[in-house]
Amino acid sequence: APKNTSISAIPSSSVLEGSSVTLNCSSDANPSVLSYTCSRESEGQLEQLQTGDTLTFNRTDLKHRGRYHCTAQNQHGSQNSSVMLDIQ
Repeated sequence: APKNTSISAIPSSSVLEGSSVTLNCSSDANPSVLSYTCSRESEGQLEQLQTGDTLTFNRTDLKHRGRYHCTAQNQHGSQNSSVMLDIQ
């Protein structure tokens, strides 16, 4: 199953409103990761945003603030990681 799954915000998890930010997901898995899923926490529920290992916001807005989750999955299981995105 995937191990060492992490999600990082580039350039930073705290960005100015209107700037761009990319959430990047990575994991160690053998066999390799079949899919990455990006989700956002909303009122205690996970709302799936997209599949793939990157999620980019070209112009951030205050509504983008929140906790984002990345799930890495292969045929042996899955692992989740999260990051808090703060928009100033």
